[in-house]
Amino acid sequence: MSIMLDDEPRIKNGVYSIIYHSHYFCNKFGRNLIVLQFQLAEVNEEHKHSLFSMWLNVKGYSKNKKGKIGFLVSKNSKLAETWVKLFPNQKVSRWDRLPLSQLKGLILKAKIQEGKRNYQQKLIHEDLRISKIVDLKLPDSLP
Repeated sequence: MSIMLDDEPRIKNGVYSIIYHSHYFCNKFGRNLIVLQFQLAEVNEEHKHSLFSMWLNVKGYSKNKKGKIGFLVSKNSKLAETWVKLFPNQKVSRWDRLPLSQLKGLILKAKIQEGKRNYQQKLIHEDLRISKIVDLKLPDSLP
């Protein structure tokens, strides 16, 4: 029996404890993106199999011969800003080699908000809205 993960859940706006699940790369609307996916850290029957996403811009990504995907991050991007907040003591010498494996097992605080508008800035119907992560912080940084 396989478990279907809900990657477009809806939850009340707020700050939640989350754990890193996975990531993937895509190109949407002409932009290169990395999508970080997280699960709630607290056991919640309704959202037990839900993945909350954080969509972040990257300069580019490519797959090498071994199947590993490399990506480029701009120093003024949201991903760079988030990385510095999560790992303040770590000096990043190369922004093309962010070790996403460091997120594994880390419990973070996420500000989750409901998306109310689509890419054309039109209001989304109440039943079609999804929640997304807008900010990540270490647990002791948020109340």
